Amino acid sequence: MRIRRAEWRSVCAAVFLGACTLAPGAAAQDSPRPARILLLFQQQAETQPMLEFARRLRLTIREELAQPVEFFEEALDFDRFAGREHSSPLVQYFADKYRGFGIDVLVPVGARALDFGIHQLRDVFPGTPLVFALGAAPQIDPDQLPAHVTGRLGAASRFGPTYSMAQHLQPDADGVVVIGGAGRSDSVSVAAAVAAVKAAGDSLPLIRVQGQPLNATLGKLRQLSPRSIVILANFRLDASGEAFEPLDIVGSMARASAAPMYTQLRSYVGEGVLGGSVISFDDEGARTARLIVRVLRRGPDERLPPVQIIRTTSVVDSRQLQRFGLSEERLPPGTEILFREASLWQRLRAAILLALGFIGMESLLICLLLLERRRRKVAQLAAVEQERSADEARRQIAHMGRVTLVGELAATISHELRQPHAAIRANAEACALLLAKPTADPSEAREIFQDIIDDDSRAVEVIEDVRTLLRKDTGAAIEVDLNEICRNSVRLLRHDAMIRNIRLELSLAPTPPIIFGHPVELQQVILNLAMNGLEAAAMSNAGPSVSVRAECARDHAEVVVRDSGSGISSNVQAHLFESFFSTKTTGLGLGLVIVRSIVERHNGSISAENHASGGAVFRVRLPLHNAGGKLALAMR
Repeated sequence: MRIRRAEWRSVCAAVFLGACTLAPGAAAQDSPRPARILLLFQQQAETQPMLEFARRLRLTIREELAQPVEFFEEALDFDRFAGREHSSPLVQYFADKYRGFGIDVLVPVGARALDFGIHQLRDVFPGTPLVFALGAAPQIDPDQLPAHVTGRLGAASRFGPTYSMAQHLQPDADGVVVIGGAGRSDSVSVAAAVAAVKAAGDSLPLIRVQGQPLNATLGKLRQLSPRSIVILANFRLDASGEAFEPLDIVGSMARASAAPMYTQLRSYVGEGVLGGSVISFDDEGARTARLIVRVLRRGPDERLPPVQIIRTTSVVDSRQLQRFGLSEERLPPGTEILFREASLWQRLRAAILLALGFIGMESLLICLLLLERRRRKVAQLAAVEQERSADEARRQIAHMGRVTLVGELAATISHELRQPHAAIRANAEACALLLAKPTADPSEAREIFQDIIDDDSRAVEVIEDVRTLLRKDTGAAIEVDLNEICRNSVRLLRHDAMIRNIRLELSLAPTPPIIFGHPVELQQVILNLAMNGLEAAAMSNAGPSVSVRAECARDHAEVVVRDSGSGISSNVQAHLFESFFSTKTTGLGLGLVIVRSIVERHNGSISAENHASGGAVFRVRLPLHNAGGKLALAMR
């Protein structure tokens, strides 16, 4: 009985260990490893056609395969590294990198890459299916391929449809020229093009331009007869050993050619080549991807799909047809015409039909629109006249405000004139006494005369300032330094402030704030606000003062006038800028109205508030002058 219990314990332990062993396998089934696909490029992988092919292939596989995918790429670059196709170190490189890694599908791109994959990598990837892309007969014979190989194959006569197109477009051709490089793949393509021309049975002379330096090839293209048929087979290597990506030089060849040039690759159409029966790398990437997906989804004993034939499409560049004077009517049926400039009807057909549909309706509305136009014109004339009257009224009111200011500044003006006149008289008397002496000093006399001239200029300046304020026309708007306006305004108010025993302070911006406007009107704004401040400060008990401060921000200038008065009461604040509202018994209530009108016509704004420590603060904000163009004033 004990033995049976021991056996039972052993069975339970075995079951438990088996369950623990199977658990990771179950988790692995829930998260299968990604499918691994290795792209093996015969040439460079970073050229534009190969990038286009690989991008579409990866995108299509990810869309259609219901599992994660990992892609790997290797570029054999056989043309630039000739003789390496049977290199043991190269095979060892693949063995060291990929053996036992679990590549699910090997995708050779090109016939030489397929040959390398079949013969050199058979021990590295034993049993791994090969799906070749962009292959061409007769390099690849589908009947001789191993069972684990399939792919997409171009026909041996792939240049045949292209040459047929050229025959239709150029029935008067006087020769055929096949262009090719010196590389192995170049020679294969040249042989295929020559075979297609000979198979057509024409008696046209056939010339091969192959295995020469690129410059020599371009020179021969320039010397061709305009009636030649030029077929670009392939050009990856020239006679000097310089390697090329054909897409980089096909434009130079096509532009140099005196005759139309035909090709087998869609990527070249648009670079100057006329066209041909072409292969699209983008389309081949998608079709090869779908074949790879079929291979990955096949059953354990299911054979690979058969080799597929690459289908070409006829494509031409409309601009090259025009360049060589060839007719579209001779093109094979179903040919795609690229870069064709649409006719006027094709570009504007919808707009023309829509316009025709509205013509009848518009004809009915013409009479009503004419009548409406007459009414609108009459209304506009009336509005213009009304605006002129309102503008004239505004100018009259502003002028009256300046006249009133001059009256209020009469004492200041008298004081400003009295000082230079007294100085002139004193200097003149001193000069007379000096000249009466027999030993008069001419230099001292010159100094006295210069003082007389300076005092006279000062008096003239005061008189001119008063004339400017009294002038009805303010002149054209100009660039104005707001610092200078503030300085002149405070100078006119100095005497009045001194009489009232009020401290008048001036603070200017470090950088001159340049604005665009009328200096006379702007000075009227500052004088009005400062004089109001003097009157408010005069009623304060201790330390009466008024400050005028100019400031400059990034996109605007600001003038701040602050007084030490009693401030603005709440009932006055609501009506401060209303016409005919005044807290003075003799005031007309137009001063601040004029100030706001001038500021707004200069695209500015004005605000009033009480300062935290007492008194009123008026802020005038004006836009700075734009160096790129003058700000439009809201005035005529």
